[in-house]
Formats: sequence, structure tokens, C-alpha cells
Amino acid sequence: MIAKHAPRLILALVLVTLAACGTPATPAPPFPPTLELPTRVPIQPTPDSRIVEATPQVQPTRVALEPTATPTRVRPSPTPTITLIPPTNTPVPPTETPTPSPTPQPDPARGAILFANGFPNRPEVPTCASCHYVEPVEVNDLVGPVMYGIADRAARRDPNEVSAVAYLRNSIILPNKYLVPNEGDKVYAVGGVSLMHQTYAEELTPDEINDLVAYMLTLRAR
Repeated sequence: MIAKHAPRLILALVLVTLAACGTPATPAPPFPPTLELPTRVPIQPTPDSRIVEATPQVQPTRVALEPTATPTRVRPSPTPTITLIPPTNTPVPPTETPTPSPTPQPDPARGAILFANGFPNRPEVPTCASCHYVEPVEVNDLVGPVMYGIADRAARRDPNEVSAVAYLRNSIILPNKYLVPNEGDKVYAVGGVSLMHQTYAEELTPDEINDLVAYMLTLRAR
């Protein structure tokens, strides 16, 4: 029985051997690794966490902020620039000092006109000739004394007391300073006040007074 089937067995063994040697074995597919899930550990609440959960949450309060004034920008003042002027060779002419006007000298000729005709543009001011003669007269029918020889009388006064020029000047601007004695019935002053016009000092200019004094210094006795 075995001998009858021996050729078949040998053929089967050969085929099996060829199949085992000629065809490589196919590896089995690997299985994916098994994921291990972490074990949940229950967390016991701590006292602090209970306090946090019990504390009510405070809602933030909105505070309205007042608008602040916008600061004003102050512009810095410009720094002055100093410009240096280069020196020049042109000589600078010296500044001329104005020459003061010469003081008018007393003029007896102008004084004679003022004495006789009065003062320009001032008709209300009495003229000297309306109250005084300049020549000798037998009867003096004017208010003031005769001016004839007045320069001599002024010079005979004590020069240590007053000069002739000062005497004549004061007689014009201070008519009550030197009173002429009355001559009989002829009265030149009453109660220490001269009958002469009292405001020549305010009405005449200094030059006019000087001219009148210069003229009266020419009235000498001949």
C-alpha cells in the first residue's frame, strides 16, 4: 500500500520543498501600539478652593474720568541773534554839538521904542511914557516921577546895597520895593503901595525888561 502511493508522496514532498525555498515568507503586519489612558484621580477640594468658590465675584465699578485740560504748548521765544558789524575804514564824522543861540544883548534903542510906544500886541499894558516924562518940566502933571537924570540917581545909591542896574530892574518888576518920596502935593505912593502899574513882571519878556533898563541908563542929567 505504501509502495503504491510512494511516488505521489515523493512528488508532494518535492513540491512542498520547492514552495518553501522559492517563495519568501510574507511578514505579518505589525499591530499598532495599545494607548494607555491615564487614570483619573479625583481631586479633593482644599479649604482655599472652597473659599474662592464661596467668595462672590465683585463686578468692576466704572468711574467716569473728568476730562483734563489739554496742556498749552508754550512756544519758546526766539533767541535774539547778535549780528556783528564788521569795522569799516570809513571815518565817522564827529557829531556836531549845536551851538546855543546867543543871548540878545540889552539894546537901549529898542528900550526907547518900548518906553515911548508901548509893547507889541499888548495894548492893555500901559506904556512908560503915559506916566513918566524923560525931559525936565516945570510942572509934572503925570502920575510918576520924571525920568530925567534917573541914571545918575540910580548910580548914587549905595553900590554895596544894590547896583544901578538892579535898582532900575526892581523898580519895574517890584514897584513897591523902592518908593519915591512924595513931593509936596505930588503923591507917588499911598500906604506903602506905589501908584505905578503892578504887573509888568508878568506882562513883559526878560528881553524887554533888559532893553528898558539899558535905555534908562542913558537918561542922565545934562
